[in-house]
Amino acid sequence: MDYSFLSDAELLISLKQGDNKAFETLYKRHWWKVYLTAYKKIHAKEVAEELTQNIFVSLWERRDSLEIESFERYLMRSIKYKIINYIDAVILKDRIFHNIHYSNSESILPSADSIIALKEIQEAIEKALAVLPEKTQSIFRLSRFENRTIKEIATLKNMNEKAVEYHITQSLKMMRIQLKDFIITANVILFFFIANFF
Repeated sequence: MDYSFLSDAELLISLKQGDNKAFETLYKRHWWKVYLTAYKKIHAKEVAEELTQNIFVSLWERRDSLEIESFERYLMRSIKYKIINYIDAVILKDRIFHNIHYSNSESILPSADSIIALKEIQEAIEKALAVLPEKTQSIFRLSRFENRTIKEIATLKNMNEKAVEYHITQSLKMMRIQLKDFIITANVILFFFIANFF
């Protein structure tokens, strides 16, 4: 069969059945547009490539549960969220470094101390997640780290959307408590999380 003659909708049906050839055809047909969209916003070849690859890896991993009406629209929405999250992450790190250096640093480059401090904050976030109930933690990770929508999470977890929103709200409250020792950066971190949830 010549897959190049199949429509995206037909290829998606085969993809859901685990057809590698259908996946490869979709990838070859659309990866360049997704990559260009990322590159035009970020202006970093390696980052644009990584974001593009992540979208298609996620597509393959989630093929059984995906409900896609327009594949091109799905890809453009996915890369949009990836770009926003990447830029937000860069801004967050810049703010953290700025707060660490604000009172005593003349250098624009992060010092060893600031890098260690950033690592400690990242570890604190992981520890904060670890104390959450298993279901709440899972929903948090799906929403924040995998960029799943409320609707997608509700489908994956066989829950209603209100219940998903409840778990996210509870996780934010718990994160605020667990990150209380990082007073300077906690508000920035929580703003970053909240901005990407809703």
